[in-house]
Amino acid sequence: MINSIGSSGSMPPPPPRSSQPLTEDQQQLLTDTLSEYDTENLTSSDAQSIIETLSDAGIQPGKELESAMAELGFDAKNIGELAGGEHRPPPPPEQSSEEISSISNFLIEMVAAKLAETGQNELSSADKEDIFSKLYEKFGIDDGESVINTTA
Repeated sequence: MINSIGSSGSMPPPPPRSSQPLTEDQQQLLTDTLSEYDTENLTSSDAQSIIETLSDAGIQPGKELESAMAELGFDAKNIGELAGGEHRPPPPPEQSSEEISSISNFLIEMVAAKLAETGQNELSSADKEDIFSKLYEKFGIDDGESVINTTA
């Protein structure tokens, strides 16, 4: 039964991570923070301070932040380069063999149940998406994150 799953094609990629608009409070913090700096004379220290302030407030890098910064006359990419990457988020934690086994067992159970339910030898795209959705929910995986830790 498992062999027929492997030959049914590849699993669909996870859905893209949606870009979250800034809340009013986040937008105000961004405005207040950037008003303390001169766009023409930013130092590495200034850039690091800006990134730290935004990170502490839970504001994530992305198109929304980049656009909001541009509206205030700042170049988000330039600030990131000036900061020198010292404030990049830490890499994801290593997955233990127990976690991998747990995810594997969950997937095997879900695939077997879905095949038994449909009476088919292969999963449809909708079935695969449903299984991945349940997997992401059960293990707290955010949309866009890989199920497999590829850092070694």
